[in-house]
Amino acid sequence: MPHKDPERKRQWETEHREQRNTQRRKQRLGGDNVTIASKRAPDPTSAKEPQSVWPVLAQILGFALMIGVGLLAGLVQITRLDSGPD
Repeated sequence: MPHKDPERKRQWETEHREQRNTQRRKQRLGGDNVTIASKRAPDPTSAKEPQSVWPVLAQILGFALMIGVGLLAGLVQITRLDSGPD
């Protein structure tokens, strides 16, 4: 077997280089044989319609509103404690 002897492997690769390069060119250019790219399954994300941004935007705004209300409540609580008992 040529692959077990490094020298014979190099010799085989040198002798068959042009043949292998021709096969690669055919695959890239869509020659006589079926290309590798055509054997792959189609990308499912490319077939989908673009999704709307509004649901994500609504979630972000809702989260920001919750943080704002929480900060405001904390600020009110702090100001009540600072004023002390009347």
